[in-house]
Amino acid sequence: MIELVVEGGHQFGLVQGLREIWAFREVAWAFAERYVRLKYKQAGLGIAWAIIQPLSFLLIFVILFGRLAHISSGNTPYQAFALSALVPWTFLQTAVSMGSGALLMDGGLMRKVYFARECPVIGAVLATGLDFVIGLGLLLILGPFLGTRISWAMVYVLPLWIVMAVLGLGLALGFGALSVYYRDFRFVMPLFIQLWMFGSPVAYPLTTVPDKYRALYLIANPAAGILDGFRRIFALGQTPDLGLLAVSASATLVIAWAGYVLFRRMEPGFADSV
Repeated sequence: MIELVVEGGHQFGLVQGLREIWAFREVAWAFAERYVRLKYKQAGLGIAWAIIQPLSFLLIFVILFGRLAHISSGNTPYQAFALSALVPWTFLQTAVSMGSGALLMDGGLMRKVYFARECPVIGAVLATGLDFVIGLGLLLILGPFLGTRISWAMVYVLPLWIVMAVLGLGLALGFGALSVYYRDFRFVMPLFIQLWMFGSPVAYPLTTVPDKYRALYLIANPAAGILDGFRRIFALGQTPDLGLLAVSASATLVIAWAGYVLFRRMEPGFADSV
């Protein structure tokens, strides 16, 4: 039995917040199940869109960057090179997009029932995890025909996904809190995500960034080291570069902490503003 005390005010307590999330973990999971149903309920192709989206981007990338721009992918076919980063990137962008809009989507519930306000955002990120699992299946089934490699290095997929999910959750919490008070963020988010994709090593290799700027680049964009890790696993059959991953993971924790602090600071007025 967990005793939960709800206190008013703006004081932020990390431990108290995490305890509250744990107490409402079943609510977060219920939100996740609901988002999955809503996302595919009226879609004619249903869950197949989780496959169509990365394949559509893959076709564009192969034509635009592989054939026209001649982006180097080393000894790996460009389609395998691109798909290995597109699948995790699709998860990350969808997690941030859905998570940042979850509070506004469920504003009516917040005005009627009390639950940890993080639950809708966490539920949205968990729901997006289903798309990642489907994309991972795409990499395992279709990938080898495109040139991806299946190896024991895949044991790193789960740790990489956890780091990526923490990054997506931290950004979703921060942007979601801001969206409650500043509705312009609903229009800013698609532009931000699009620019973020072109600023990340999805269509091009991380080695494009000069060595002397690479650490700064990974700090400014933690997704870069994570995506490079996925690419090494599936396109090269290698283990992730632990040095690059450590920088990305450290920056991810800072971003997640900052996003959560911002969320908790702004949380007291959510019910009155949604």
